[in-house]
Amino acid sequence: MLSKLDSITISTFNLFNYLAPPNAFYDFANIYTVQEWQQKKDWISNAITRLNSDVIAFQEVFSVDELQQQMFELGYPYFVTVDTPHAEEYIYSHPVLAIASRFPIIECSAVGSYYPTPDTVFEYNRKPIHAVIKLPLIGLCDIYVVHFKSQRPADTDDAPKPLTELWHQENIGRWKSTMQRGLEAHLLHQSIVDNKKRHDRPCIMLGDFNKPITAEEFAGLMSQQIFRQEDSHLLLSPFHLYDAWELYSADGAISRPYTHYMGAKGSVLDYILLSAEFAPAAFNPKAKVSDYFVLDSHLVNPIFEQDKQCSDHAVVSVQLTALGNT
Repeated sequence: MLSKLDSITISTFNLFNYLAPPNAFYDFANIYTVQEWQQKKDWISNAITRLNSDVIAFQEVFSVDELQQQMFELGYPYFVTVDTPHAEEYIYSHPVLAIASRFPIIECSAVGSYYPTPDTVFEYNRKPIHAVIKLPLIGLCDIYVVHFKSQRPADTDDAPKPLTELWHQENIGRWKSTMQRGLEAHLLHQSIVDNKKRHDRPCIMLGDFNKPITAEEFAGLMSQQIFRQEDSHLLLSPFHLYDAWELYSADGAISRPYTHYMGAKGSVLDYILLSAEFAPAAFNPKAKVSDYFVLDSHLVNPIFEQDKQCSDHAVVSVQLTALGNT
């Protein structure tokens, strides 16, 4: 077992409607009882204690102050967010992202909006976080936390319509969601590359992607060369991003655990991407991936009394180890 001096652990954790009562999430009927809220907080604390992570990226945060206090009590003195959830009276929507860290967060900001033309502006569905954290083994590291647009149809309404019109509305709405998710991914990638050119720091991007990384809208994140320009692969190598799972399981001997289930159908929606400094062939290596852990027992083998207020996602962690250690 490696000591914490030899390794660091980074996790992404979708909390699933983290909102303290008496407030409601999305609908006036969605209010935790005091007992349910305590059960949810206890489940989260138990998961975090088990993971023993050094940096945790959170999605679906409504009660920011409550989460900051909970994380402080668990030994995470550094905590940031860059947005506030929308609330009308006591009904909350549009949850935000957050980061908790055992190590100093030097800088933090939202990834900015993008102006494709003077008359239009692109907004992220949920503002990504860009934080600079001073990590052991690595030094200053750029951390990007995301929760890309969901697969739910965009811009739909509940007005009564003929069946065929509802069908077309849903199909168009899903395509709009795909376009939004794709723009979010590609514009964030542009921000990551621009920042890398300025500061040349290692980076980690993690969060809930809401689709498998093999989806077409994420092609730019994993692109490594310009089409039909093979020499561009080497020139672009400092800017490559790698799926941490692929670095951990390079021989393909083990199957990838799912991080979300829709009924009996599982999929991988939660990812940790690492910059070139963590790849085996890195020119300037900082650390290597020594473990990849998916906390999913609450999804694949739930125990009701223990997991009744759990997340609907698995928690994904990666362990980064000093070179020369195993």
